[in-house]
Amino acid sequence: MSMLVAALALFALAHLVPVIPPAKSMALSMLGRAYGPVYGVLSLLLLVLVFVALRAAPTAYVYSPPAWGRHANFLLTLLAFFCFGIFAFRGSLRNRLKYPVAIGVTLWAIGHLLANGDARSIVFFAGFWGIAIVQVLLSLRLRAWKPSEVRAGHDGLSLLFGAAFYGVAVQLHSVFAGVPVIDISVFQS
Repeated sequence: MSMLVAALALFALAHLVPVIPPAKSMALSMLGRAYGPVYGVLSLLLLVLVFVALRAAPTAYVYSPPAWGRHANFLLTLLAFFCFGIFAFRGSLRNRLKYPVAIGVTLWAIGHLLANGDARSIVFFAGFWGIAIVQVLLSLRLRAWKPSEVRAGHDGLSLLFGAAFYGVAVQLHSVFAGVPVIDISVFQS
């Protein structure tokens, strides 16, 4: 479990850089135009580390999730992926939500906490939820929110992308989390 906590802490530290203006300025001055790609690769590597740590963490049940928690998780996670799609495109929905990734992570985390009652899930999902909350709070305090340029057709594209991304995540869930979203073995004879 300590590896999972350490991986989440590293992920959190890396994701504080963009919301703390002096840290972002320093990173931009050091990396120049490479800042975006370097930040993206580092984020991806840290995310992989978090998933490796999650899979290595022991499973110890803390509470029994409600019977409806699994169904709520499907809906909340779909809404979360719509939020991720909204972030990826420059539609008016992005400006309306202001912080679509944080909203998406919140929905995703709450959904999974309703469906899972083990300690590693609590640390994992509550950790990501905490990171999202801290990012929004720091953003509100340290920098002014600026609306992005709205591009025609991007609202529809963002929702399509979110739905497609959700479908891919459902298919790859067992690869990343070690647990299939839908166990089809109960349907096999």
